[in-house]
Amino acid sequence: MIYDMKDAEKKLKERVGQVLKCKGLNVNSASRILDIPQRTLNRQVNEDGKVGMELLYAVMDTFHDISPVWLVTGEGDMLAANENEAVSFADASPYYEELPVSAGLRCAFDPTKEVASGYISMPRWRAQFYFPVIGTSMEPEIHAGDIIGVNRVESLRELDPDKIYMIVTNESRMIKRCYHDAENPELLWCVSPNYPSFAINKNDICALFHVVNRIERL
Repeated sequence: MIYDMKDAEKKLKERVGQVLKCKGLNVNSASRILDIPQRTLNRQVNEDGKVGMELLYAVMDTFHDISPVWLVTGEGDMLAANENEAVSFADASPYYEELPVSAGLRCAFDPTKEVASGYISMPRWRAQFYFPVIGTSMEPEIHAGDIIGVNRVESLRELDPDKIYMIVTNESRMIKRCYHDAENPELLWCVSPNYPSFAINKNDICALFHVVNRIERL
């Protein structure tokens, strides 16, 4: 069977719309309740924008009677069997076992087009996504076989050279420390303890994530 991504995105958008209708909300009132900018919410619900993970998390965290399984996959009923089911799922983050992050180059990551292998719940260190790590360039801080949790960084201006980031381009997915080039504002330097530093063009970056926690390999 061929998986139709556009059809899946359309149905996800429809389910979010169903939730708002069920709750008697329009984009304006939902924006306040979900704490998502009205323009962003309108683009994702009523226009051609893709439904983001932030919106899905907001719906699950706000409406505990909505089945998260139905919301994400369309399976089952819209209303959760019980509140504990919804809360426990909303506290978990998707884990992509088949998408390892390398200190080198790996294929890119788009959360709207990938299927999670499972979910990890660590409420104290809430992360949007979890990935396994391969490669040794970030040792001894992060080892091959570890699992990292990451949160999206909205602006390159937020970069902290003391933090570790997952950098996603069209052709790569890697973890590095980063800093801005002192002379060329278009370049970002990627640094790791065990390999030479290199620069990438900021325009090539599709997304940037801050590594917020790590599960050590056994």
